[in-house]
Parts: sequence; structure tokens; C-alpha cells
Amino acid sequence: MSYQVLDTKLKSLIHVCKETGNHKKIAVVSFILTSNRINEIGLNLGVRPRNKDSGEKIFEYMEYINEIFVENINVPIFQASHIEMLRQSEILFLKNKGFIPLEYIKNMFSIYYELRKLEVPNLYKSIDHETLIHSSKLGAFSMLSVGARRKKNDPDAFKPLILQKITEKEAFLKKNLQDDLNSQNFETVIYLHTLKKSLGHEKNGKITIQGALKDNINYQRSLNLIFGYFILGLIILFTSLGIIILFELSFITIHAIGLNSWVIIFFACGSILIYFYIKQFRKGRF
Repeated sequence: MSYQVLDTKLKSLIHVCKETGNHKKIAVVSFILTSNRINEIGLNLGVRPRNKDSGEKIFEYMEYINEIFVENINVPIFQASHIEMLRQSEILFLKNKGFIPLEYIKNMFSIYYELRKLEVPNLYKSIDHETLIHSSKLGAFSMLSVGARRKKNDPDAFKPLILQKITEKEAFLKKNLQDDLNSQNFETVIYLHTLKKSLGHEKNGKITIQGALKDNINYQRSLNLIFGYFILGLIILFTSLGIIILFELSFITIHAIGLNSWVIIFFACGSILIYFYIKQFRKGRF
């Protein structure tokens, strides 16, 4: 369905809801449209879908997407003001089971139409080196291969110049993306970020970047990964201690109330941590 058709139906629905006073229905529609648009953005960016089954909220998913791209290229996808506005509306929406004031409904539609303006690239498509180099106006990049051919004994001769050009262009585009999330600039920033890393690892004066743009984004945040391993370690520790005490109890003829209590404590702690880990894992936190 095109946006034009959708907007026509939406205007008709709003008109009917105003006449009948059924504000809940239009509130539900505002959240559905916003959620679908954010899911679409996440999909194009290569991010896993929002995990509704585990209770992940829309604003939490927006924060998750922002964290990924701030960590990778220092560019947030969603404005902090939009996330905060949606957070307030969503919490109230869930608390009141769909009944929210008209002001909050207007805020939701305001966010939705702002999200429609976002130009988000499809990061699943393959890297087009020539187009990206041309769009970023990195003439120095082409000098690398020329320099490598002319000075075979010094393939790194142009590296400092190229790195300087890449860094300057990358900073310029990132600054622009803070105000206007442009699809072409976004792709170029990812490419330049990858190019800079490749220059530090390339050999024989050749740079090889293959695959899709999403292959150059790290979707697993390192801090959460470490925290996930820590939780797993605690689960193993508590479970092991519980099993050891149970094993010891099998050789004790006297009823050991104290040891029985520790068994319950260790297994209870292990069970709580397992539940917490599974819940966070489903959300993509670990």
C-alpha cells in the first residue's frame, strides 16, 4: 500500500473516530503504524526484528538500533527527543490499555511522519566501490593503485594522504547525518569506515572490500556480550554448587537442615539467572 492511499484511509479513520469519540482505535493505529515503520527501518539496516514476544517495547528497540550504529560509526538513527516522546506515550498506552489523551496521539502521529522522512539505505545490497568512491569524491583513493604500480618497493607511500582524506570526509558526512539522515551519505560513511580499517590491514598496496554493507557493521555490542558471559558463569557456579551439596548430602546420614537450605538458595539463584538470561537473549541483548 502506497503512502498516498494509506494517508487517505487514515484521514477517513480519524474523521470517524472524532465523530464517534473512539480515540482508542486511532491511538492503536498510531502505534501500529509507528511500530511497522521502525521495524522496516531496522530490517533495512540489517538489525534483528523487534522481539514482541519477550515484551520488547518500541522505544527500547529504537534505543537498541541507536546503540548499534553509534558504537559502529557514531551516527544515531533516531533522535533522542523522538525516543523520549514515544517512551512516555507507550508506557501510558500499555498502562491504560490503549486509552491515552489526544495530545499523546498527536505526538505519536508526529513521530510516525518524521520516521517516514528518514532515508535509510538497504544495507543488504552489495558494496558498489565505484559509485561510493565517486560520491565521496576521494580522488586520493585512486592514487593508491597508481602509486603501488609506480613504486612497487613503497606501496604505503600514499597511505597517510588517503587516511587524512577519508577521515576528513567521514567527519564531514557524520556531521551532516546528525541533522539529516541521508541514505547516500549513510552508505558512504559505512564504506569509508570500512575502508579506513582495511587500510590498516591491507598488504601489497591492494584493498579488498567484499560483501554487503551490513557485513561491515558489528551488531553484537561487546559490553553486553561480556555481561552475558558473566551471567552464564554465575549460572554454572550456582548450579554446580547446588549439585555438589546434593551429592554430599547423599553420603550424610544425619539430616542436614543447613545444607538443605543452601541447596535451595543455589538452585533458586541459578533458576532466576537462567530466566533473566533467556529473556535478555531473546531481546538480542546478549
